[in-house]
Amino acid sequence: MSTIVEVQATDPLMPAVYALRHDVFVVEQGVPEELEVDDDDKVATHLVVVSDGRVIGTLRILCHGRTAKIGRMAVSASSRKDGIGRQLMEFAATTASRRGAEEIILGAQLTAREFYKRLGYTEEGAVFDDAGIPHVMMRKTLQR
Repeated sequence: MSTIVEVQATDPLMPAVYALRHDVFVVEQGVPEELEVDDDDKVATHLVVVSDGRVIGTLRILCHGRTAKIGRMAVSASSRKDGIGRQLMEFAATTASRRGAEEIILGAQLTAREFYKRLGYTEEGAVFDDAGIPHVMMRKTLQR
């Protein structure tokens, strides 16, 4: 059984969040370590999936007016294909809507774009490079 909690940068769970993101982005995907943690982490709302006392999933939400931007979504390798990503994204949409957002934007890795399409996101614009990984911007209008 897993639980999703909403935390800020000073929460005691954050070292485990950063460790998971490091494993996924730096170790697995080769993102330069200095790009993985940034100043947005200090002001973002972080959603964290905890299972049996372990952090197995996370993402962050940054609100800009009526738009919420989701980023740094990571799920532990052992928990992928268990629906954790979908649960995180649905929880994020509810959280963003509750905070007054009317839409969500995100930069999706090309390998994950079908996942986001199944959740109702649409592609916008050209493919771009982010930390050496091809991405595309995606957007979803939130239901009121």
